Amino acid sequence: MPGSDSPTELIDYARNLASGSWAELGVPGRARSHTNWAVDLEPLILFTAWLGDRDTRLLDEATQWCIRNVRLVSKTRLKNLVAMQPDEVGLAFGVLAATVEAATGVPWPAATVPREFNASDMSMSPSFTRPGLVWLRMRAMFGIGARAEILRCMLCDHEALGVARLAVVTGYTKRNVADECEVLQRAGVLAVRTLGNRFYYSLARRTELLSFVGELPGVLPNGTAVFNVARGLVTLEHGAEVLTERTLTIQARRTVRLFQSDLADLDIAKPSDDVSTTELWPLLHQLGARHLGAWSIGQWPSAT
Repeated sequence: MPGSDSPTELIDYARNLASGSWAELGVPGRARSHTNWAVDLEPLILFTAWLGDRDTRLLDEATQWCIRNVRLVSKTRLKNLVAMQPDEVGLAFGVLAATVEAATGVPWPAATVPREFNASDMSMSPSFTRPGLVWLRMRAMFGIGARAEILRCMLCDHEALGVARLAVVTGYTKRNVADECEVLQRAGVLAVRTLGNRFYYSLARRTELLSFVGELPGVLPNGTAVFNVARGLVTLEHGAEVLTERTLTIQARRTVRLFQSDLADLDIAKPSDDVSTTELWPLLHQLGARHLGAWSIGQWPSAT
């Protein structure tokens, strides 16, 4: 598993995570390292926009990919996901969105001012038969919308899920998710049970759906949670170089609180509240080196 004492290792891991995911989608620039990793497109787009100048070449290539494959991207999901991100992510995405919109004529949410970019013109059309592109393959089958995302979540989770949880994980509104779940339940694809006035859904025909969808990769991450945690760790790493120890500790504790649910979704134990101020950042850096380091090469570490 990757590991290093370099003070800049987390940003390097973050760049490799993003570029490895894009390589599965056909973006040139590095060898494929995430062949066993299910790529979650919209969170990847937001994270790549946020990386920005930290990896300009990747941003240029990803922009070109979005222009060429604009029909594969869910603009509705992008709109909903960016609304849940901090301003810095929204601002960075707005430039990417405007650039794609200017080149394609297809409106993208939160678009601001386009940028000039210089891509290699070597991007390939993604092959939906790759295991890592299973979620795009499902969009080809079920359409780009909440229905495909609901089924994606069901394949990742064997437990019954409520509408509120599905809305968070899919990036669609509760109303949209509830309507699609009802349709899928009436079609016999989902089973439903009630608890009070709440509905919980699970796959009624998991085997049949898997047979239809095809091979799944071994790693099925929650893309939003992965990239939220990666962004938080990289931000703290930069802060460690420019902030006082006291300010860094305050930001570190705030980051742990902010991403508590993301850490839980990824089965990562958050640092104890009893950790001393001098130990918190080194502990988070160690956590980041382990998990983000593994993610950067398409692996998934055991829960800690």
